Amino acid sequence: MIVEAKVPLKLTLFGEHAVVYDRPAIAMTISESLKVRVSESDKFLIISPSLNIRGVKLDLNEMKIESDEAKKVLRYVFEVLNYFGMKKPVKIEIDSTVEPSVGLGTSAGVIVGTVAAYSKYLGIDLNRDEIAKISHDIELKVQGIASRMDTYTETYGGLIYFPPGGEGFERIDANFELTAGYIRRSMSTADVLWRVRKLKELNKEIFDNILDVIGEITNRAKSLIIEQNYEELGLLMYVNHGLLFSLGITSPEVDEIVSRAKQLRVKGCKISGGGAGGSIICVKSIEAEVLLKSYNARIVDSTLIKDGVNISII
Repeated sequence: MIVEAKVPLKLTLFGEHAVVYDRPAIAMTISESLKVRVSESDKFLIISPSLNIRGVKLDLNEMKIESDEAKKVLRYVFEVLNYFGMKKPVKIEIDSTVEPSVGLGTSAGVIVGTVAAYSKYLGIDLNRDEIAKISHDIELKVQGIASRMDTYTETYGGLIYFPPGGEGFERIDANFELTAGYIRRSMSTADVLWRVRKLKELNKEIFDNILDVIGEITNRAKSLIIEQNYEELGLLMYVNHGLLFSLGITSPEVDEIVSRAKQLRVKGCKISGGGAGGSIICVKSIEAEVLLKSYNARIVDSTLIKDGVNISII
């Protein structure tokens, strides 16, 4: 038996990083996806032909591969297997339409896909809430800091608003047309999260004030998305980016792209996701696409997908 879980990847529209500290956020699943395929094997195997691992170092004395990206992916999968007691050895194949660690939720996709596929392979029927909760717990265990936004968005699918306080979520019945792309990142989401945590420890009052404003922007953006008011929505994207810059989340190249977008009168543009490079989103336009391509960004299919993780038996 082969069980395959197809997980839609996601873009964060508003509230990234602030959501970790119980402020609201908005995210949506897109046409880019990650697949996890689980099949019979006499030993545990993990294969990923598309998640390119950069900076691999081989210790020939111990025959050990040293790579932070490889370790992270393997740790996510191992923790999922460990959660279910590693009951049956399997071959796990991971295939993604995008590179890892670019702000599109590939890490969450690996976790959600492995939880969904391996549990089904074991004959355990989990509902979406159980998949999302287990996936978030595993992400939190591996990273130390994590919001539930990525794992819940990719499990349920659609355009989703996460209210402050860390409980529940609300589907937004609207569409948000984006031009999106990504560039290389200088550090992982986990590293950026710890950098933001240090800033909080240095000056909690200023940090909380910035996050409160991001929260207000996110709540206003929710209404504007429903109204399809792209003029004001785009302005809030620029403001949100500026606040993320103040938290040390952006990068010089992304800041330059966003600044050029404003000069070109693109209605809205901002960083999306973990930061330090990665994904950039703009209100959909030809100008935005040309701009992103001029910086060698890979354009992604940002079409809104309303379905979450899908499990099939091949």
